[in-house]
Amino acid sequence: MKHIPLSPKEDAHPEVKKVWDGMRFDLAIFHVTAHASNTFAKWLAFNGTVWEEEEDGMPLLLKEMAVVHGSVLGNSSYECTNHGVGMLRRGAPQAQYDALVAGYPKSDVFDETQKLVLQFTTEVVVDGRPTQATLTAMSEQFTSKQLTQLVFGICTYMMNSRLASLVSVRNRVGKFSAPIKHHKS
Repeated sequence: MKHIPLSPKEDAHPEVKKVWDGMRFDLAIFHVTAHASNTFAKWLAFNGTVWEEEEDGMPLLLKEMAVVHGSVLGNSSYECTNHGVGMLRRGAPQAQYDALVAGYPKSDVFDETQKLVLQFTTEVVVDGRPTQATLTAMSEQFTSKQLTQLVFGICTYMMNSRLASLVSVRNRVGKFSAPIKHHKS
């Protein structure tokens, strides 16, 4: 078997279909997670919590950057593209997205805080945990709540990236082959 087939929405378990029908969009990843009918709604709800804005929470732009960078490290064009759009929508310049896609998280297009978050992301994705020095530096800028939220974001989208890769879901343009252009409306 080359990959797990996508699940057609019309074949989904009735409980999955009910939740899925309530979504305002239909993402390819839904066609993957629908195979696990007892998990679908819970997975979707947890993914949603990653993007809840809280006054004292981890800034969403930094989470988007971490997800894009983690997706590049994990070879997931699907999540890189989806969250690249989110990153730009939340105010990142195109040059930052381009630098991440090109593999330059230490580029001068990032400020020192962003570089630190991207270093933290690299260590979590590649080594499973940050070094003591990186965690100390992060704890000087962020609360334990914010750090936990960041790790939830990184790890949730590592899982989503793996699911997308397992069924060969890629973005429309292929492996990071075209920069995303965000047009403000």
